[in-house]
Amino acid sequence: MTIKTDQKAIIDIGSNTIRLVVYSYNSSQGLVEHHNFKTVARLSMYILRNGNLSTEGINILIETLTKFKEILLDIQVNDVFAAATAAIRQARNQKEILEIVKTEVGLNLQILSEEQEAYYGYFAVIHSTNISDAVTIDMGGGSTEVTYFKDKNIIRFHSFSFGTVSLKGKFMKGTTITDEEKLELINYVSEQFCSLGWLNQLQVPIITIGGSARNLALVDQQRKSFPLNGIHQYELKKEDIQEISFMFAQCSADGLKKIDGLSSDRSDIIIPALETFRTLMEVVDAPSMVYSKKGLREGIIFSQLVEKFPEDFNKNEVIKKSIRHILGKFHVHELEVSHLYEIFQKIYMSFVQWKYIQPLENEELLYYAYQLYHIGKHIDQDAASQHTFYLITNLSINGVSNEERLKLALLASYQNRETFKRYVNSLPAFLNEREIKQLRDIGALFRFIKGLDILSRSSIMDVFLENLASNVTITFIVSNNFMLEKYQAEKLKKHVGKICSKDVQIEFMILEE
Repeated sequence: MTIKTDQKAIIDIGSNTIRLVVYSYNSSQGLVEHHNFKTVARLSMYILRNGNLSTEGINILIETLTKFKEILLDIQVNDVFAAATAAIRQARNQKEILEIVKTEVGLNLQILSEEQEAYYGYFAVIHSTNISDAVTIDMGGGSTEVTYFKDKNIIRFHSFSFGTVSLKGKFMKGTTITDEEKLELINYVSEQFCSLGWLNQLQVPIITIGGSARNLALVDQQRKSFPLNGIHQYELKKEDIQEISFMFAQCSADGLKKIDGLSSDRSDIIIPALETFRTLMEVVDAPSMVYSKKGLREGIIFSQLVEKFPEDFNKNEVIKKSIRHILGKFHVHELEVSHLYEIFQKIYMSFVQWKYIQPLENEELLYYAYQLYHIGKHIDQDAASQHTFYLITNLSINGVSNEERLKLALLASYQNRETFKRYVNSLPAFLNEREIKQLRDIGALFRFIKGLDILSRSSIMDVFLENLASNVTITFIVSNNFMLEKYQAEKLKKHVGKICSKDVQIEFMILEE
């Protein structure tokens, strides 16, 4: 039986690894990764003195691509884009390589220029983070691309002819790096970065792309027992980088392989990568280093999709798009979960004015939390709160930092004060007492309004509030039958009462009255 698929495959032939990733995309659910296969090929190690990729290197390439082609035939994916970066781009016999790949594997290999490689990384970052100004660094095995963007518009780019594997070969004589070798490496990459005057003292975050950056982020998460899953947009401060550098310096080659979060196949090249990132942070005077899971491959996919789905790739609406895709995975429409938000806003603003609630600084976050409220009910209605908290704390939400994701999870999962307290206690001290109270009170208001919307077609048209000495009166203006809303309001008004520490009176008034 023939199976038709709209899945797309990217084969990324880097200097260190060769990877096959299969994606699909639709406007409702966004980009979905179905398969991810990797081979550590270290092609840059097979570049001969005359500049050619050796016969052994070509054989490794053909063997890997043949296996990947068999996988693609098995899963019936025909839309394949095979891209090669520094190792083959720098090989003098690249024409011969292209012909061999075409003849023996049946793939048309595209050699990306330095500009293309840098651009695709930048393009992936601006469509998957909410950072407006930054320097990106995509460090591969044989080359390193940096870009500088402002207001999400690319300003500069450059490709350096060094990477993790080539730096190891140039500066490491043994299985571990000595202090003298490390200093030489640092001086070398510092000289390279300083040669670009536009990098100096930009004072913007560094966004890192690639496998070495991913491993450093994982190592930091492991050493901190970081409780939130998902590594995209994970942030490391200067002191984090320094502490990891010190930890690595104490380890033997075998010791590095045992560090939690560090892949054994990267343990020999992780120190050159770390010191390169740290040096770039010093040159830029960056406040932090942020890892982006989205890089070259996603940039290629996004650039292909942007013509077909232009409205989906507004670089200034990353969070909005990401929330839409989460809802889409549960087949929920945005308007459905936004019902009664204006009613919530009126009560919320009144409570802020009366100083019962501390306002949330990011009002967009408030709206997204309202949309995601009890999204877990689509898994199990009885455990909606628990599933919601688990989903949001384990999902990577493009454009949302870890702290913001925790706030989203606490707001969207609110059931009562006890469950809220349990969720807060399960995580480290991300939040202070003021923030905890703020989120608890807003969550309680979510619980009240969302509880009135059990049919997603409430007759509530408007609301008026009165703050009296002994109570708070909430008057709902309704258009027709309001028995369900009245029942729910009386049942749930205790949540509102706990916010203001007053008795809450609920009244309903028909619109004609």
